[in-house]
Amino acid sequence: MWSVARDYLADVGRDLLGGWAVKTCGSTIAAVVCGWIGGWDRLVSGLLLLVCMDFILGFARGWATDCISRIKIRRGLAKFFLYAAAILAASTLDGVLNAKAEAFFFHIDFRAVMVMYLSINETLSILGHLRAFGVPLPKKLIQRLKDYRDCTVFTGRGAPRG
Repeated sequence: MWSVARDYLADVGRDLLGGWAVKTCGSTIAAVVCGWIGGWDRLVSGLLLLVCMDFILGFARGWATDCISRIKIRRGLAKFFLYAAAILAASTLDGVLNAKAEAFFFHIDFRAVMVMYLSINETLSILGHLRAFGVPLPKKLIQRLKDYRDCTVFTGRGAPRG
């Protein structure tokens, strides 16, 4: 019995320690990127999920209509890096502007606003793909999301409601 347990633990140890250089480099890069974008939280994981859904639905839509384009696929993949750059810029702006603003009890979470804006854009894109597949979606819902994206909900300059 002890030899079975010892063999099992030895196998687990080899699995954990095997490829340590790749695991170390991968986790270091992930930690640095997460540090740059202000951490990994529900906002970022939600945006990542939306981007992946948009990419998959866009690919499926292209497949269904026989219009798969390398350029569109590259743009879809480039969105990951461009969104990370946008979140990095917003996170840096958070650190710069709010460094002294906290002394006056004034804080604006630019990173959260940026992630929410990008999430609304991704949701609109996903809903567009779903409508193309024939999913009935209320126009008021889509218009409300566009109003949020364009900040017309707060100014009252949105599309007339009727």
